[in-house]
Amino acid sequence: MLSEAMCCLLCAIYIKYKVPILCLGRRWLVFDGKLLKKIVSYGWASAMQQATVQMGKIAVQGIVNTMGVNTMAAFAAASRIDDFAYTPQQNIAHAMTTLMAQNRGAGKKDRVKEGFRCGIRIELVYAAGLTVVCFFGAEGIMRMFAEEPEVIELGARFLRLISLMYFLPALTNGIQGFFRGIGDLKITLRSSMLSMAARVPSAALLVLYFHMEIEALPWSYAFGWFLMLAYEVPPMLRFLRSGTMEGNE
Repeated sequence: MLSEAMCCLLCAIYIKYKVPILCLGRRWLVFDGKLLKKIVSYGWASAMQQATVQMGKIAVQGIVNTMGVNTMAAFAAASRIDDFAYTPQQNIAHAMTTLMAQNRGAGKKDRVKEGFRCGIRIELVYAAGLTVVCFFGAEGIMRMFAEEPEVIELGARFLRLISLMYFLPALTNGIQGFFRGIGDLKITLRSSMLSMAARVPSAALLVLYFHMEIEALPWSYAFGWFLMLAYEVPPMLRFLRSGTMEGNE
């Protein structure tokens, strides 16, 4: 928190002396109730979406805790690697959101669609490269985070299987970037809730009932991603075909 505060202060000082056009004067400090309501609406939907994802992760971790110490350690390390791999996919989607929102505001509907198509292509290309790295380099990557042979072996099994599924979050992230870009955050919230609603019960079923090992977790992720796509794709196609690009604001 202190580092973020210091970063904010240094940015403010830099802007004041190097980019004065960005400095806000008193005439800019105007209260707009309608705009505030829209910001709160967007912020609430995003906050609830993130809270849903984190609660789902906690629930999955609780299931993992029943699988033994080695599996817990392997899952912790593999999840950290997975998070590193997953972050660029999310950032590509954020870039899509910004590009599409700007062009939608400018009334350039064709560029909104082209931005979405371009973003999806980038997502899929990145996912393909990530699959190759994580599938063939799973054991080497795990050795960076663990030393015990069994933990490395379990983590490598997790990474190899999840790497084959990276095209799914590439699509879900891209589509969520699309809906954020057109201002429809309700769909992104509902799809995230559906994903967790599928992921947690399926993980519990595969681990506690079918007694699967660490492979149960990537499969539970896949169930969640498939449910997200089943919910998001139809309205996305309707938006693209209609050409209106009008989200729920």
